Amino acid sequence: MRATLMASAAAVLLVAGAVLAGLIGARLTAVPTPSPIRSAAPTSTPAPAFATPIDTADLVFQQPLSAGCATAEAVYVFSDGGGIGRFDGQRWTLIDPTLRTIGAAACSRDRAVAVGLAGRAITIDDGPRSVRIDTVTFEDLLGIGTGPDATVLAVGTRGTVLRTDAAWQPYARGIEDDLQAVAVAGPTTAWAVGPRGVTYRLDGTGWHLVPSGVTTGLRAVALAGEDVVAAGDGGVVLSLVNGAWKRVDVGTNATLRSIVRIGRTFVAIVGDGGTVIRLSETGTTRLDLGTKCDLRAVFARASEYWIVGSSGGRAGVWRVAGDKLEKWGAC
Repeated sequence: MRATLMASAAAVLLVAGAVLAGLIGARLTAVPTPSPIRSAAPTSTPAPAFATPIDTADLVFQQPLSAGCATAEAVYVFSDGGGIGRFDGQRWTLIDPTLRTIGAAACSRDRAVAVGLAGRAITIDDGPRSVRIDTVTFEDLLGIGTGPDATVLAVGTRGTVLRTDAAWQPYARGIEDDLQAVAVAGPTTAWAVGPRGVTYRLDGTGWHLVPSGVTTGLRAVALAGEDVVAAGDGGVVLSLVNGAWKRVDVGTNATLRSIVRIGRTFVAIVGDGGTVIRLSETGTTRLDLGTKCDLRAVFARASEYWIVGSSGGRAGVWRVAGDKLEKWGAC
């Protein structure tokens, strides 16, 4: 009798396991590929809060600055092989001198997030004035974007897409292309671009490859509503028109590295050799910053925009507000 009961129980378990496997298999089959997914969060390490600000501008601008963004309280700049600088409206401070390779940054109202090689992610909270360092993937993280609802996506090599709320988690599968930059409008609305002209659109059903019509590397993308602009190597600029990419002639062959949209007024694009291009409904204009340094990043703060550039051991930051131009650094 005992053997019979054990055999019956084993049979029930086998049947239940088969049904469960079938359900899991059906669920996995039903998920579009590539598509957003969520999984367990990686571990992270908090860093000490940064000190009371003192003017250390010389140290900030002796680094190869590569990225920046603005919260409600401050402007942050990050280095490709250096530390983190902060501008509070009066003085520049080197808040963290740790050598890190950071290439992209994005800010919400009270938080700055920057990413770089070897899966490194840095989160700065303005409230407690703390710096948190995460290693979130084995892949290099090359781009990051944040939407109006504070959705943050980071992208990188071999199709890496991560999303952070309380923790970093994978947010795509099935993408094999390297991704260089991402622009975010919300958890189901984003664009990502990369080498060889690849562009991906995120909607409620997942990530979709959209032909760009170019094979040139794309390094930057920005969006506002249905307006999407991408840019990259050889002066390539693309604008999305009726769901398809259309090339825009901007009169340069410089490598273009970053884009920001200033409301619905115009788009600012920056790149190597001090290149600054502004696109609007009335056409294309150029802005002369008086530098030949490579411009690595451009970002908005209210109605003004900020530009970060560097060349060797020299760096500079420019603030453009209407017709007013302000500069810090030796670049």
